[in-house]
This record gives sequence, C-alpha cells and structure tokens, in this order.
Amino acid sequence: MENFAGKIKADGSDPYFRLDPGPGKIAIEVSAPTNAWTARTPLDSRVPADFAGGTFEMIPYPFADSEGKADVLKINYAHNGTSTFGGITVQSPLSPTVDVPEGSTIEFDVYYPKSAQGKYMRWRIRNADSNLDSYLRDYEYNNLNPDWVGSHDGESWLRAHHSVTASVGMSSNFVLELHGETSRPAETGTLLVADIKITAPDPNGVALPDVVDRENQSVVAPLKSVYNRGNGRFMVGAIGTGPVTGTRARHYEIFVDGNNLKAESTHPTGPSWLKSVTGEALSGADTTPGLGEYTFPTDAYQAIRDSGVPGEYKSHAHVLAWYNQAPTWMRQIIPATLPSGYNGTTNFYGLGNGVTTTVPVGKEMSRRVQFNHAMYVMRHFLTTDTKYGSSTSRGVIPFNSWDVLNEEVHESRHSELIPQDPNNWRTSLKHTNWLVAMSDDLIGGDLEEHYIYLLFKYAHIAAPNAEMASAYKANYADLPEYMKLDGHDSGGSIDAYVVDNPPKLTYNDYGIATRSKARTVYNMVRELNTAWLSDPLYDGRPLIEDIGIQGHDSVGKTLASDNQYAMALYATLVDQGLVSGISYSEFDLKMPTSAPGGGAIAPAVLNVRQSDALGYEYALMYKLFTKFAPYIDHIISWGVSGSGWQGSYVLFNSEDNANAGYYGAMNPDRFILGHSYLDDYFEGEYEKIQDGYQIDLGDLGTYTR
Repeated sequence: MENFAGKIKADGSDPYFRLDPGPGKIAIEVSAPTNAWTARTPLDSRVPADFAGGTFEMIPYPFADSEGKADVLKINYAHNGTSTFGGITVQSPLSPTVDVPEGSTIEFDVYYPKSAQGKYMRWRIRNADSNLDSYLRDYEYNNLNPDWVGSHDGESWLRAHHSVTASVGMSSNFVLELHGETSRPAETGTLLVADIKITAPDPNGVALPDVVDRENQSVVAPLKSVYNRGNGRFMVGAIGTGPVTGTRARHYEIFVDGNNLKAESTHPTGPSWLKSVTGEALSGADTTPGLGEYTFPTDAYQAIRDSGVPGEYKSHAHVLAWYNQAPTWMRQIIPATLPSGYNGTTNFYGLGNGVTTTVPVGKEMSRRVQFNHAMYVMRHFLTTDTKYGSSTSRGVIPFNSWDVLNEEVHESRHSELIPQDPNNWRTSLKHTNWLVAMSDDLIGGDLEEHYIYLLFKYAHIAAPNAEMASAYKANYADLPEYMKLDGHDSGGSIDAYVVDNPPKLTYNDYGIATRSKARTVYNMVRELNTAWLSDPLYDGRPLIEDIGIQGHDSVGKTLASDNQYAMALYATLVDQGLVSGISYSEFDLKMPTSAPGGGAIAPAVLNVRQSDALGYEYALMYKLFTKFAPYIDHIISWGVSGSGWQGSYVLFNSEDNANAGYYGAMNPDRFILGHSYLDDYFEGEYEKIQDGYQIDLGDLGTYTR
C-alpha cells in the first residue's frame, strides 16, 4: 500500500495518520504454574466431581518440532452422557506467588485433534478469587489456512492461542477447568495445554501515551452522510429507543432496543386455554385470553416514529422468538412425544437455560401459542385495531425490519456436522423445547411443518402484504384450525391488516464468521425459502427476507476476511432471489489482550497503538460493508458512546467525541493508508477486501464474483 509518511504533518492532530509510536510496555511473564497438577473440586457444580473417569498427566511435546519445547499437560476428557456436561478440573501452584497487577493477562496454547470439534465448550480459569471464562467454540471447522501443527495418535492436530484478562490480586494457585459441550452423548477426547503463563506490562517499560479524541460528535460529519440509501449504500443505526436526540439524531437513522421486544417482556403471562396433553394448565398461563397477556413498549417506538420529520428515523425489532429469552410459562412447554437431550439421533430437543419444570404440550396447542404471539406483538404496532391495543388516534408504528428468530443454530454442533455433510442444517440447530413442540416429530419430517418455517410464516400473516391477504382468503378452508380460534381474521379475510411496507423478516445469529456456522445458516435459509415458493400462502416475499449477522467481534488479524466469506455466501442467496438482503444487526468491537497495544475494556481510554488498531479494524469492516453495499440493508452499532456490549468499543467515546473507529468508518482507505505501521499485524486483509471473491459450494458449484 502507498505510505502517507511525509505527506501529512505528524504532530498527532490528524486522526488519519500516525507513525509507529513504539511497542509501549511489552508484556513480561510474572508467574506460571509449576505443572504439579492435582485434581480438585470443580468450580462449576454441573461438572461431575469424579470427572466420569477423566485423567491428566504431563507428557513430552509430541509433534515434530519438539526440540526445545517444554512438556505439555495432556487432558483425557470423559463424559458420562448424563450430567449437564462433562469436564475435568486441575490445579497447580504458581511460581512465584504474585500480586497480579491491573492489565495482566493469562495466556496458553491448546492443541486439539479434528475429532475434538463439537465436543468442548470452554475453559473456566481461576488465578485469584474469581473465575474467568475462555470459550472453545472457536475450535470450529475452517477450510482456509487452519493453524495446523502436525500429526499425533493418527490424527491431524490444530493449535489455538487463548488470552483472557487475569483477575487482579494475590495469586498462589492456578485452576484450569475444561467443560464439555452441553447435552452431548457419552464420549471421550484428548486435549493438550501448553505454555500457560500470567503476563503483565513491564513496570520498567515506557508506557505509550493515551490517545486524545479531540472532536465532539456535534462537529464531525454525520456518519449517515456517508452511509445512506440515497448514495447507494445502506442505513447506519445504533441501539436505543425513545426520542431521537444528540449523537443518535446526528449520526444514525435506524434504532433497536436489545431487550424490550423479547417474548419475556412482551408476553409475561400465558393464555388460559393453554393446557398440557393431559389437560392440566401451565403455571403462569392463566390470563383471560387476549390483550391482557401482553405488555408493549409502545412509547419507546412511537417516540422514534415521531422524532424528526416524518419517516426520518426508523426502527428495527428484536425479537419474536429467542431460545433463552422466553417467559417461564412458555419455557415449560416440551414436545408431547420426542425425547429430550442431544443423543446423536435425529429426534431430540434441548431445554433452554433455567428450565426446571416441563409440561408436554401437543403441537397444535404449541402452534396456537406462537401464532397468537406473532399476531398480537406485530399487529400492536403495525395496525390501528383496538384488539391489539392500538387505535386510530395513535396510528401505525412502522418497523423497517423485525428479528423473527434469534440464535437457533447450536453453538458448536455445526463444526462437526458440516465437514461430514456440507448441506447439513437440521441437526445443527438447538431444537429448543418450546419451539420443537410446534413440530413434535423427527427432524427429517415435512419441511413446511418445521418450527422455523412456521414462525416465519406466522410473521408473514401478522404483517401481510396484499398478496398474502389474497392467498389467505383463497386458502382459508384449508388453513389449520388453530389459526381460526382467536379472531385474527374477519370471516377468513385479513385485508384490514395489510401493511404497505411490511418489515423485513430477519433470522439473526452470532458467530457467523465461522465458516461452518455460516454454511449452516446458508443451507437453512436456502432450503426453507425454496420450499416457501410452492406454499399456498406464498406472497411474493422470501420466507426469511434478511439474514442478520451479529458482529460482537474483537480486533483480530483475520476478522474482516473471515466475515467476507459469510457475506459472500449470503450474497449468493440474494443473487438467486431467495433472500432480500443482509444486515449487521449488532456491531461492536472488543480490544483483546492480543491486539496491538494490548487489551482494554471500554470505556477505558486507549493508548495510541490500541486506538489505531481499533480504527484500522473498523476501517476494514466498513470497507467490507461498502464492497457488499448492494446486499446490505443496515449496520447497527450496538452502543452509542462510551462502551458497547461486554466492554466493547463503538464509534464515540464516553465524552461523545469521535474515536479512531469513527474515522476508520468514515474514510477506510485514508485511515488504513495513514496507519501503515499496522500492516504487518493485519497482513493481507486490505488486499483481500479489495479483491473479488470465490466460494466453493461443494456439490452446488463454485460461485465467483
């Protein structure tokens, strides 16, 4: 790339240019385990105390490059298939005992065979009084340049480096606990752990100066002046509902709340007609049928509608159905005939978190629950019918898009299934109990009876276009009885509920840069949307209209190119007419300890190297977004200023001043070219985003663009 050195005055006042400020306080080792490992009581009570027969030992480094390598910890993991998940917990003294300072990091390498994919969930680590988690779900099928190590025990092994922020305080012991993935069958496996250490910034080093963000959001150019539909790009938005003012008003166009449209908020009590297969009522399902079951955050979205000039600001809805965010009465529902728990077969379901009471409910009753939920929640906003708590005086509250289903692809199951069958998706789902009850049959059953298909079909009916209204009327005699029980039509007509511009119905998920998860979502949407084309209620719109990518990501060497794979994959569905678009529905960036300049947790002020790395990553991502602009509906920043989700960084600091992320987003090429000292860290990323792309779809052929 062209180097801007010498072209711009390097006095630190230009956010688009900086020479290498130096490494700052380089991390040095302050302590490490002695590797005198002993078993101990698990940190998590869901891990069997006897480890189900798992063992551990120190062995010589087993790969070909063993010269000079220290011994490694070998963990022979076992799971009994009955506890929540398998696991093993070991402890070693630290040498020396150390008062761990602020900003310290725990680092270690993990070596794992390909057969480990899908088995493991996380490490739980303790160096002081609190536990830290380091997730293993990144151990997933990656067909582009995995960090391959070598062969051992007849298998190919890969390596992953983990780094997490250490607990501050006196530390004399180091606890390492491995958790298996939830709801797995009885199984065994092996992992190797090496080079565990606690590092801290060198107290004798010269600290890098903190960055100074000089320009307030009120004076810099609006982000939406560069990114909007009028200039052929996409909408930009931020989290937050209510009156649109300040940073939100100046820089963003579309808004979302992360909590107030979840089912646990909008549907806290269930209908009195909800009964088990043997006739018992469900706890919490005793409300008079109708509006009394629901609570709606009406004012929050009406305020968005009424801010600015009419239509200036828009809303995105999150979310109708989410496995872990349903009310307790709904989470009691389980299928009437299927067994519980992932057991390696095609007939199973999994319980959502915190489910303690289960009640078998027939599929027609379960479908009626979700059909009513979609009708009431969506029509409350999108109609003026008093049945749904609306009125002519209040008027319609429009939505640009609506997350119908959130995070239903299993955390890691796809990582072992996609390599075996690249077109897999049904067995890669969570199969959450209260959703699977709507199908209550083998996963290989009728696709049009699949719970995901039904959820999106209900949303089409709740917010119909003219074609849906016509199809509904024409096919009324053949519609299932549960759709006719609660007065959501008038003599078979839903003409009164026609929406001129229905919200784009979205499937939303995280971890989408993982190739196996991206391929799973691609397979799911392709098959469901193809089946929808021949449905009697087909309304000219894709069943799943948009794919929402959660970008709760971290600054990393290949983040942009990994995301490009997923974007390109979904773009093929748009090109085929099977999907309307893509969105980045939740976007923010963490600063991990492995990032240039070290880790940080927002809203902490960044040093100049951290700041530049943040801006460089945002620049790469917005360059990627621009490349795929014809496919993208919107990008939503999961935070306005200060911090985003879990200490991540958004585009403005806690004083509402533009940070490096803002400048990287506003002019990606200029920022990247002006910070060429970071090119080595992000090696090849700029060029990959500049170039075209090619996707091998296996038996579906190769897609080039």
